[in-house]
Amino acid sequence: MKNKLQIKNELPTPSPAGRAGEGSIRKILIANRGEIAIRVMKTCREMGITAVAVFSDADKDALFVKHADEAIAIGGMHASDSYLDQEKIINAAKLSGADSIHPGYGFLSENASFVKKCTEADLIFIGPSAEAVEAMGSKSRSKEIMQQAGIPIVPGYNGLDQSIEIFTAESKKIGFPVLIKAAAGGGGKGMRIVNDSSELPAALEAARREAQNSFGVGTLLIEKYFESAKHIEFQIFGDHYKNYTHFFERECSVQRRYQKIIEESPSPSLTPELRQQMGKTAVAVAASINYTNAGTVEFILDAENNFYFLEVNARLQVEHPVTEETTGLDLVRLQIETAQGMPLKVNFQNITRQGHAIECRIYAEDSENNFFPATGTILFWNEPAINGIRYDSGVCSGSKIDIYYDPMISKIIAKGATRDEAIQKMQYALEKFVILGLTTNKNFLLDILKHPSFNDGMFTTHFINKYFQNYKDSKKSDAAIINEIAVVSVLSEWSERNSQRNFKHLPNGWRNNFYQKNAGTFDIEGSIIKAAYRYKNNNCFDITIGDESLTAELVSHENSSITCIINGSRKTFASAKSKEELFIHHPAGGSFKVKSASRFPETVSDEKSGGYKAPMPGEIVKLLVKTGDKVCCGKGLLIINSMKMETTIEAYADGIVEEIFITEKSFVEANTILLKITNEEN
Repeated sequence: MKNKLQIKNELPTPSPAGRAGEGSIRKILIANRGEIAIRVMKTCREMGITAVAVFSDADKDALFVKHADEAIAIGGMHASDSYLDQEKIINAAKLSGADSIHPGYGFLSENASFVKKCTEADLIFIGPSAEAVEAMGSKSRSKEIMQQAGIPIVPGYNGLDQSIEIFTAESKKIGFPVLIKAAAGGGGKGMRIVNDSSELPAALEAARREAQNSFGVGTLLIEKYFESAKHIEFQIFGDHYKNYTHFFERECSVQRRYQKIIEESPSPSLTPELRQQMGKTAVAVAASINYTNAGTVEFILDAENNFYFLEVNARLQVEHPVTEETTGLDLVRLQIETAQGMPLKVNFQNITRQGHAIECRIYAEDSENNFFPATGTILFWNEPAINGIRYDSGVCSGSKIDIYYDPMISKIIAKGATRDEAIQKMQYALEKFVILGLTTNKNFLLDILKHPSFNDGMFTTHFINKYFQNYKDSKKSDAAIINEIAVVSVLSEWSERNSQRNFKHLPNGWRNNFYQKNAGTFDIEGSIIKAAYRYKNNNCFDITIGDESLTAELVSHENSSITCIINGSRKTFASAKSKEELFIHHPAGGSFKVKSASRFPETVSDEKSGGYKAPMPGEIVKLLVKTGDKVCCGKGLLIINSMKMETTIEAYADGIVEEIFITEKSFVEANTILLKITNEEN
């Protein structure tokens, strides 16, 4: 049965009641980091407003700090010691002389107590009122309000009793599978799918701890988990004169680990009638709580086109650029104007949406390894200038990515006249976008964009689990691409030696037994490739890789690029080097890591038999076993936290815990031996 909520089409009559933040904002402290901090600074500059950044010890050299007009150190490495510390943020605002605070998204953006402290400190909070944040910032409270307003909600439990007994009973009443969610915050943190009651205790404990670390609140709720559904959200806005509107919808169904990675507007899932009905419902949600400033009403849309209220994100969303690109609005400007007490000048009745926009989130993560976070230094970062492509980035060449914060480092937004055009532009931009030295999900995004189910718009929130289980990047094993990377590696190595040779009277590549070719052995993303080559003249080579013979000419080799002609085809490859590793960007294959393999056998030290390695750098949250414990295959051994996401390391065989090499709260690098388990029979 379709939703038939009856809502008036007119906007409420303006009224001066509830006006706050009256006056001109001249200096904003941005209580956030990364790309959203830079995004807010951009609008501040256009409005002639001074932008102040705050930064943790981990962020002292970050790009957003350099972009700010002023920046204040607040210490700490973890978010709990810096960006989540309300007193530090308020004191920094006072110290800088700021008259307002923009919270960005995440951290304190949906914390009612922080909004109240801003008011008490005579600071304008650029966001909803404390009452609205309190009502909507808690998913539990928001569901109660929506239920009372007659708005359809997802079946679930959001009570104050947080005991395991209640959660078990309510889960059985709802029916498995269920979804555990953090009552405060979002972004996939504090979420777990539970398929039966035996999984509840561990899932509740992990979700509560993750929610506490991310949002400072460990309260949880349970919702019915839909096996086949879409995630649709509407951008809402309200002012202090009881004007409420929406700025159309965004499709957010492409997700991994409950977190969005691709968003677009318009949604390919909605009919005009359904869009109108959902938009009216979103406006009704805003009116029901006297909502002010920017927010997002999120819905679940089932296979029968029934939609259910999911939550209100009482803040600006990560994906707000797709709304800006299709409506021509600057949502941050509207936020600032509303916070100053200005009435909304636009609404869904007097704006038009043009074209189609898609956003792809660039994450520092290994898509081939269960999306584990990746850390490191970006050696070379280059955003190609393409008409219709927008970049919202928080990093640049030289930026260091560590374990302390979210792995999202950039967003690419493509605008086209049609959805097909936007997809094509996005594919082109991703292929040309160069990121060297850091593992990212760029190629994974490309494979999603090329998938038939994405292109026909029929995907659901299970799209990635359905089509990309055990994902492997086909480009990493493409023989033609690998051979070209090997050729570029030969030319790079030759060029480097040529610039540093001792016997300058001899040409590089010269051999006294000239009938034999030079040989190079390269480790290219784990594949050992042998290349035999002979230098001819004028930077030209004959190269043999396996059974394939190639000709190559080195046209130029600069600091960050190599231009060459391979079998008559001229191409330019971006490159960067760190210690013994060479990183090369292939125009069609993305980033490749190359190491020169030794020509001689090396002594390999024996690894600890039965040793378990850290799959990523991180902090040991909890040890689940002790020395002498018997464990069976699948048993959780320890929990490691990296980039605000917890991962449980499980036993891959039965055995006995012989040694534990780490302690709780300790930091480990990737591939660190964590513990040793021996076969019980031995």
